[in-house]
Formats: sequence, structure tokens, C-alpha cells
Amino acid sequence: MEMERKRKKHKVKKKRSHPPAGKRRRGRPGVDRSQVLQTADQLSVMLPGFWPRLVQPLLAAQSPGDVTRAFEALGLVSTSFVPHWSELILKIIQDRRFPRVRGKAQTAFLADSLGAQGKVTPRRSREICAEERTKESHFIVRRDFYIECTCGYEGPALKGACPDCGTMQLAEDLLSAGEDTLT
Repeated sequence: MEMERKRKKHKVKKKRSHPPAGKRRRGRPGVDRSQVLQTADQLSVMLPGFWPRLVQPLLAAQSPGDVTRAFEALGLVSTSFVPHWSELILKIIQDRRFPRVRGKAQTAFLADSLGAQGKVTPRRSREICAEERTKESHFIVRRDFYIECTCGYEGPALKGACPDCGTMQLAEDLLSAGEDTLT
């Protein structure tokens, strides 16, 4: 009986999907996946505007200098885009999977390949973009001081957001009920 009183009940803490602030995860540091997708989306909006004038010189390019000259002819050289990415762009265009005919497919392939800005291989950059586009976006189902999220987290809110997945997006029924005044 006395032994039973001495035992303390331990709560099992739920492991979070992200490390606490200031600590890094184990393994090789990768790239910010959302940043890769954002860059790829920006490029996919920007490239079709001048792609018809750029495609022939790029496909004929044999060196990084040829790629730079193709962009210079259109007046699109900047310090952060073409001179630094010329070798990477050449590598992407010479890839055997690069579409040779359809312009829309070419711009999408190039944009997704350049999304990581050379921090990972072009193929991995395309894989990251594909994975991020198919990823389910979470939203908050119940909002009060405690929230319930579609990622499975139930507990106190962190500045109105889910501490596990970071979403601040509310479910449709919460928006229609006018509960978005809580913070």
C-alpha cells in the first residue's frame, strides 16, 4: 500500500514534428521546401512572358556563356539570376527529360528545376515541388484558447496557430460563423 503512494503517474508527452527553437534536426540540412515551391511558382509565372523569344537561343546553347548571352539579348540579366544560374540552366536544358516541343511544359520543367536555386540537384528540386503541391494543407477546426487541427493536434494555440503544423487557416464553418475575432 505504501509503495503504491510513492509511485507517480507520468504523463506521456506527444512528440512534435518539429524541433524546439534553436535546435537543429539530425541529418543533412536540406532546403526550405515551401521556399523552393514559392520560387518555382514565381518563375513559372515569369518565364512564359518571354519564353517564345528565349527558347531557340537556349536550346542552341552549348556553354554557360551562351545561356547568359541569350538572356542578355532580351535585357534580362541581373546580378542574382542569370550569371549565377547560367551553368545550372544549361544543365537543365541539356537534361534528357527536358521537353523539346511544348513551351508550357518547358517553362514548368525549368521553373521547378530552378526552384531550389542550385542548393539541391534539379531533379530533387522538381521532386520537392511535386511533393509540396500534393501535400494536404491543414486547417483549424475548433478555435478557442485550445484548438483542434486537422493534423491531429489538440491543445493550446500558439499565437492563434497550430504549434505542430503552423497553420493559421480556419475551417470554412468557423469562417462562416464569424469566430475569426479570437486571437
